[in-house]
Amino acid sequence: MRNLRLFVLAFVLVNAITACQSTSEPAQVASETNGVSQRSQNTLQIYEQAKSDYARWLAKMEESQALRLYSNDIVEDLFEAWEEAVDVYEDFDSNPAKATESYSVFSSGTYAETFDKRMVKVATLHAELLTLKETADSLLAEAIAEMTYLDTINAEALFGSRYNRIARDYRNLFEYVADNDLDDAQVKQVQFLEKAKELEVAVALQINVVPLKNQLALLRKEGFKSVAPISYTKAGATLEKAEAVVTVDPRDTSGIDQAVHAVKFELEHLKHIGLEVKRFRNIDDGKFEPLILELENQLHRIAQALEKGDLRDKPIKQQTAALASKTEALVQTLNSKPDVDPELKQLMAKLDAVNTDLSLAEQDKETLSAQVTTLEAKKVSDESLIDDLRMVIDTIKPKEVNASPVSEPPSASDVNAEALVVEQPKA
Repeated sequence: MRNLRLFVLAFVLVNAITACQSTSEPAQVASETNGVSQRSQNTLQIYEQAKSDYARWLAKMEESQALRLYSNDIVEDLFEAWEEAVDVYEDFDSNPAKATESYSVFSSGTYAETFDKRMVKVATLHAELLTLKETADSLLAEAIAEMTYLDTINAEALFGSRYNRIARDYRNLFEYVADNDLDDAQVKQVQFLEKAKELEVAVALQINVVPLKNQLALLRKEGFKSVAPISYTKAGATLEKAEAVVTVDPRDTSGIDQAVHAVKFELEHLKHIGLEVKRFRNIDDGKFEPLILELENQLHRIAQALEKGDLRDKPIKQQTAALASKTEALVQTLNSKPDVDPELKQLMAKLDAVNTDLSLAEQDKETLSAQVTTLEAKKVSDESLIDDLRMVIDTIKPKEVNASPVSEPPSASDVNAEALVVEQPKA
């Protein structure tokens, strides 16, 4: 009996254990599945974040190439750190699951964590570079503006050697700032600006004055200084004045243009005066009369145009004075006249008034036309309504005749219907 009880007890225990095992296995499988799914989701998020950081910094690194002027050493360190970070990123770029795997047996971090650590160094160097740029842009603002202007006026093409020396001094300014020698940078900037301004003046003179100097030198070589010394001296003085204008302010484009125009005018004047003198020199003795008569005929044509009559019975000097006086009087008369004739002004005012009345009349016409259009539309609508009523009456009358063969007195509705047929609204 005792053995039977032990057997039953053992059987119950075995069944209980088996039931517990069969119940816990699905729960364990479900738990493991959820864990794998959660880990995959986390891995994907980590990968996407790394991918986003890479794309964002790739654009920043491309922009950083232009910052070598501020510190070539920092830029070199920056790109070296970036390459190290990219090496890690490329290892798991094509395999997102690898982002959370251990990077190395010698490291406890994953690929993504190692990439993030190396990107911290990149960000630090980049921030240092931007801080340096901000300091240099503020401290060297004048030098930066001057160098930019030299590039706009194409100074390098005109004076290559001088430009290269100044460009070298310009780059050295940023090295002083990078080494935190700010006082030296300011002193060197003053020296740089002095040289750069001299180059700026040289460029302006080369463009505006040197060609005019070459023209004057050519005229001197052709003998114009000896045949027309007064005009030559005046042209030379005007040229010196233009050179002074350029030297004082090479960016005064308006003043320079006026000065250059004055020099060109005097050079042309020198040319034709010299040619006239040469023409007189080439005339044989006693044959000046044709030239004098030609000049007098030109003055005579001017006198006829000014209604001054024939002045050829007077010396040429008196003819010139009389024509000048007549011209001045004519100019004063023209200046004293009003810009607009009073009668014309009055007529223009009347014309404006008439145009205003016509405009108002046109507006009234458009208003009346709109009203007529509205009334005509209403008339058409009323006529359509009347036609509909007639059709209704015509439809009702035959039914009433068939229903009552004995004539009955007309009802009130018939009278009203007939009245609607007879009375029509006036158009």
